[in-house]
Amino acid sequence: MLKYYVGDITKIQEVKYICNAANGIGIMGAGVAGAIRRAGGKDIENQAIQQCAINNVQPGDIYITGAGTLPYKEVIHLCTMKYPGSASNIETIEKCLENLINYCKEEGITDIVLPALGTGIGRVHKSLVAKTYVNMFSQISNITFNILDINADFITLIDMFATSR
Repeated sequence: MLKYYVGDITKIQEVKYICNAANGIGIMGAGVAGAIRRAGGKDIENQAIQQCAINNVQPGDIYITGAGTLPYKEVIHLCTMKYPGSASNIETIEKCLENLINYCKEEGITDIVLPALGTGIGRVHKSLVAKTYVNMFSQISNITFNILDINADFITLIDMFATSR
């Protein structure tokens, strides 16, 4: 199931899991990652750096950290690029989403929040990501994917693709 709305991913109260648009070295400096680090503390970034070093995280992979002082059980980091500031692409986003879906199924996660992956620093066109979200998440009935973005333009695109199905 797909839900979508405008807001700050660090302020949502109704879920136990949030997703981060991440890189493969764990630095959480800007964009969604920076917002999560600022709201939840440096411990999230320290764990992310450690996970990336141990697992040699590559674009398309996901990795898990605690949520620091945020009220969530975990932060699920979706690696949209290897290095901070690098460009991403829709194929990497799709691989991240496939890995996220599989992780949610394996762990019994039924409600999760994620941002517009790769549309900021990663420079992937918002309409490509919005259409991919609608295509991939609308087919899954036992998990609610809450798309939350501070940018109303992205949410408008999600709504456009969702209502045209």
